[in-house]
Amino acid sequence: MKLEYPYCKNELIKGFFYSGGCSFKWHDENAGLLERTIGFGGEIVSHNEKVICYRCKNCNKIIIDLNEL
Repeated sequence: MKLEYPYCKNELIKGFFYSGGCSFKWHDENAGLLERTIGFGGEIVSHNEKVICYRCKNCNKIIIDLNEL
């Protein structure tokens, strides 16, 4: 199935991020230094070490569908 980026309409390329065995956490932009560097806090969005994503090479943006986790 061909997916397109909603803003520029170019094709998205399916790929993944690999964490090397750690979970992926999301932090909002106001996260403190300790929270960001040591790993306290944050919301675990995946316990998997591999997260599927879609990249637009034209816009250099990446979309992660949390429903695919």
